[in-house]
Amino acid sequence: MKRSVTIIMPVYNGESVLGDSVGDVFAQDYPAVELVAVNDGSRDGSLEVLNRLSAQAPSNVTMKVIDKANGGICSARNVGLDAATGGLIAFMDQDDRIPRDYVSSLVKEMGPDDEAVIGGTVDHHVASGKRSRRDMDPGAKWSMYRNTAPWGRLFRKDIIDAHGIRFEQTKISEDFYFNFLYLSYCTAGRVKIVPQSGYEWTIRESSESHSNMSRIDKDRDVTAILDKLLKDMRPIGDGSALDAVLFEYLMIKHIVWYLLFVSRGAKRADVTAVYESCMSWLVAAFPSYRKNPCLKPGRPEGEDKKIRFIVRTAVRLDRLHLFLPFLVIR
Repeated sequence: MKRSVTIIMPVYNGESVLGDSVGDVFAQDYPAVELVAVNDGSRDGSLEVLNRLSAQAPSNVTMKVIDKANGGICSARNVGLDAATGGLIAFMDQDDRIPRDYVSSLVKEMGPDDEAVIGGTVDHHVASGKRSRRDMDPGAKWSMYRNTAPWGRLFRKDIIDAHGIRFEQTKISEDFYFNFLYLSYCTAGRVKIVPQSGYEWTIRESSESHSNMSRIDKDRDVTAILDKLLKDMRPIGDGSALDAVLFEYLMIKHIVWYLLFVSRGAKRADVTAVYESCMSWLVAAFPSYRKNPCLKPGRPEGEDKKIRFIVRTAVRLDRLHLFLPFLVIR
């Protein structure tokens, strides 16, 4: 019997794009798909569109439409998780696209003992119209850490439910928290990497996810959500799917990337404050982070060369007390 797959789709003011995204779900060639569309207090005609589409669902797709007051993408996804009945869980954003064999190809890769499947994605930049592939290297351990979004992969609902894994109500790094909390409860050798999932991510410069990492805001404290992740996740040890060295590098990279984004055009005092907060947190959480083996040239294998260079250079600059001045003058 085929394992059922639930696709959770948060919806907010998406009436103009739902025909395409929901249509892609309806076109899936997999025989047992559940679509849980959560209307998160949309102010346009999204709910009406969802209800109309629900009545048109094909025989292999069961569509649930849930209407709730606006609470943000985290609460919408959590409501979707509460309503999901599929044994496998996938996430999809309202303006993204998936090929006809998206679900079937991922399920085919997920063996009976596998606990997650992670695939590459296609990035669609709306402004330029450019599409670029982000393929994963199944032979590189780092591939498990490259994509921090919840889509382009499959989760097991029994693991999610057993450990009460949910999206934390935050305005930054909510995907990061969910993914690595989940992976901390996975077993070594049971997370499968595939080169491509076919998931097409629509990138809009004006989106909330884009703006969250590009400005300093007291409600967007990245250290708070990272600190909560460390407290909530299963400790990394023998048998864990997560590798301690790679995970530490991931946290270094996340802090560096956050500082590079929020410092652009910000006031000197604000940049200094957020720099001191982030670097103090990093030292407290990972006292020996500067000695991480992945900060050497060519490491970690599977990471983009440009990103490796940027992270390594930032740590070197900080060692010389030059990272903050660099951030201030950008």
